[in-house]
Amino acid sequence: MRALVLGGTRFIGLHLVYELLRRGHQVALLNRGQAPAALPPDIERLYADRADPTAVKRVLRSREFDVAFDFSAYTTSTLAAAVEALAGHVGRYVFCSTVGVYAPSETFPITEQQPLAKDTSQASQYGLDKLACEEYLRERWRARAFPFTILRPCTVYGPNNYNPQREFSLFARLLRKRPILVPGDGSAVIHLVHVSDLARAFASAPETGSSLGQAYTLAGPEAVTLVDYVTFLGRIVGIEPRLVLVPPEMLDDRGTPSSFPAYPWRSSAIYDTRKAQAHLDFQPRAMAIGTAETYRWYIAEGLDDRPWDFSAEDGLLERLRV
Repeated sequence: MRALVLGGTRFIGLHLVYELLRRGHQVALLNRGQAPAALPPDIERLYADRADPTAVKRVLRSREFDVAFDFSAYTTSTLAAAVEALAGHVGRYVFCSTVGVYAPSETFPITEQQPLAKDTSQASQYGLDKLACEEYLRERWRARAFPFTILRPCTVYGPNNYNPQREFSLFARLLRKRPILVPGDGSAVIHLVHVSDLARAFASAPETGSSLGQAYTLAGPEAVTLVDYVTFLGRIVGIEPRLVLVPPEMLDDRGTPSSFPAYPWRSSAIYDTRKAQAHLDFQPRAMAIGTAETYRWYIAEGLDDRPWDFSAEDGLLERLRV
C-alpha cells in the first residue's frame, strides 16, 4: 500500500509511520521539514507548508496514493488544498479529528451519536475548527464521493508526547516530591488513550470498507478521576503523591497554575469505543500497561533531568498557605 502522511514527525503521526512500515507499506511524508524527528531512512520526503495551498497542490499534483493520513490540518483552509489535489488520486483519506467536536453531555458513555458542538459555549475553537473540517469532508463525499474516514481521539499519552504538560510534567512533580495541584475537588473524570493504540487504529482504517464515510471515537478501556489518576501515576513512579485541591476560581480557563492545564478538567467525559473496536484494529491496552511503558521510555530518554519552571505553582501554594 502506498501511504501519504501529512505531518508525521510528531507523536501520533510519527508512531503511525513506524506502524505502516511494520505492516510493509510504502510511506511518504508531507510537511514543512522543520520539526526534528527520528525518521527511518526508507521513506519519501515531500515538503510544503499547509498554509500555502499552491505549494501543497504543486507537490501532490499527479501523485497517486492508496491512503492519505492527515494530522496537520486544523482548519478547512489548510485541509482543502490537499483534498483538492488528491481527489480522484487517493483510495481513502483518513482525517485526525478530536472528541472535542462533541457537545457536552451529562450522560455517559458518549457515543458517535452524541450531538456535535454548535458554538464556543459547547466547544473550544480548536474543536469547532476540526468539526468544520469534518463537515467539509462530508460535503466532498456528497458532491464527488471523496472517500474519507474520521478518527476522533481523546487525550493522548505515550512516548514522544510533544505536550510536556501532560504525563511528563506529572512524572516530574512526583519525582521531585512536589505537591500535585488538583483543580476543584478532583472528581472530574478524564479519558485517555495510548498513542500506539491510535497508530494501529489509523493504519487499519483504510483496510476495511465498513469504515468508509464513518467517524470513530478512540479512547482507552478506562476513565479515571483526576485524584485517582495522580494516585495511579504515583504507583507507577513509586512515590506517594501529595495532593492539594485548588478552588476553581483561583485558576484560569486552562487550569493554570494547577498541575492539569493540559487536561479537560472542568467537566467529565467517558467515551464509548465499541464501534471502533468492531470496525478497526483497535483493542486499546490497559492504562497500567501503557503508562508503565511510557514511564520507562521517559526515564530511558533522560527526561527526568529536564528542567521545569514551577514558580507559578509555588506562588499559588503560598496563597493557599499549604
